[in-house]
Amino acid sequence: MRGLAYYEATEFHDFLLSRERREIFPIDRILSQVRWAGVKNLLDFGMGNGYFLPGFYRHIDDDCKIWGAECQEELIDYVLQVKVKEELERLTPFYNERTEHPLLPDWIPDMDAVFCSCVMSTFADPALAIRGIGRSMKNEGRMVIVDWEKTDAPFGPETAQKISKDRMSFFVEDAGYIIQNALRGGKYFYAMEIVKGEEAKNTDDRYNYVEFD
Repeated sequence: MRGLAYYEATEFHDFLLSRERREIFPIDRILSQVRWAGVKNLLDFGMGNGYFLPGFYRHIDDDCKIWGAECQEELIDYVLQVKVKEELERLTPFYNERTEHPLLPDWIPDMDAVFCSCVMSTFADPALAIRGIGRSMKNEGRMVIVDWEKTDAPFGPETAQKISKDRMSFFVEDAGYIIQNALRGGKYFYAMEIVKGEEAKNTDDRYNYVEFD
């Protein structure tokens, strides 16, 4: 991307925890559709400033750990302040470099579930992102993708920067994944729960991702 990406702008950071976002992305309506039973390690990829954190704690088991990956250090600092202030347990935010081929650190465990809200559409090729992130997900794990519907909205990125549900479904398939559940979305967003297909399950080189110039 050229110049400042929209998700790095201060105005967008303000939107992330605003009443307007709560109206567009109702937390509990989204999370109540996900199967949380048995999830012991949850990754919030593109955590932002922790919009979904309160909802996670309402839905996950008491022994589930939350790992928050974020490429903007100021947002990590904000979440750490919230963690201390609200005494949030089992939460580990960490910095993950912004790259088109994301690869998570080797010190985190394999994830039972990965949650990606409004982040896949920021990649030039979401299939590469899904494959990269999925290397840190158990074969029997699942990934939830929530993203902007490709339509005009009162807030958020420009329509041209969004990816339609049909197009995202193509990227999911291209990554070697399968849409297990099409979750109920809204006027401005869609949501889906995806799992690894056999091709993705057989990819065991978690830390040997080769990039080509």
